[in-house]
Amino acid sequence: MIAELGLAALWMAAALAALQLIAGALALRPQGAALRGVIRPVAMMQGVLVALAFAALIWLFVTTDLSVKLVAENSHSAKPMIFKIAGAWGNHEGSMLLWVTIMSLGGAFVALVEKRLAEDTLIATLAGQAFVSLGFYAFLLLSSNPFERLPQPAPEGAGLNPLLQDI
Repeated sequence: MIAELGLAALWMAAALAALQLIAGALALRPQGAALRGVIRPVAMMQGVLVALAFAALIWLFVTTDLSVKLVAENSHSAKPMIFKIAGAWGNHEGSMLLWVTIMSLGGAFVALVEKRLAEDTLIATLAGQAFVSLGFYAFLLLSSNPFERLPQPAPEGAGLNPLLQDI
């Protein structure tokens, strides 16, 4: 259930990034003034949703949910907790999710606290951030899904990459 919630949050964050990009592009036009108030809240909600998705991935690793393919391939029930947590981003899908999480939280932070920039500059910045984020969301959701389930849960995980196991 946690994997499905993480995946749903990731899809919703991607949809909000698309909305942020389109609304941002239209808000910069003279007839798009009504859309200016949408950009900041959408950017903040996108950051919240992708952070929720990343927290769900960490939770799947902490609880060693071996029905999730990524956990089965990159964790093991006997691993110390720090290795389980590091395993969440110590692989391709997890590091891509971490990257889009940092980028979206950065956009949310800018949307929340930035008061000095001209409004057009802020809208263009958030629309640009949404454009780049959309590429990462598309890659994650269409080709490298971190929440993919296995048809049969693995009896035990494969463990971490040996390079990640040496403190």
